[in-house]
Amino acid sequence: MIIVLENDMKVTVKTFATLRELFGGTGVLVLQLPENSSVRDLIDALRHRITRASVLKDLENPNSSVKVLVNGREITYLKGLETELRDGDVVAIIPPVAGG
Repeated sequence: MIIVLENDMKVTVKTFATLRELFGGTGVLVLQLPENSSVRDLIDALRHRITRASVLKDLENPNSSVKVLVNGREITYLKGLETELRDGDVVAIIPPVAGG
């Protein structure tokens, strides 16, 4: 049972490629966060859901090759990890892709 507090919001997190498996294989998580949470707060909440927290530690590095988008916009063009989230936002976490 999920208890929704009056000032909580839901944020959808989409993960791709190798990150999908770390987040349970579905590729989509819906998280409850307190109102006025930031991307940094979201990352902290995700730490409790996966065992390889080192992947999330890499997200805190400004030169990370992992891309984070909020509603399709890369956070480096917003306020970085301090980008505020709103109810209904979609956050995509995309690992580097290589191929030939």
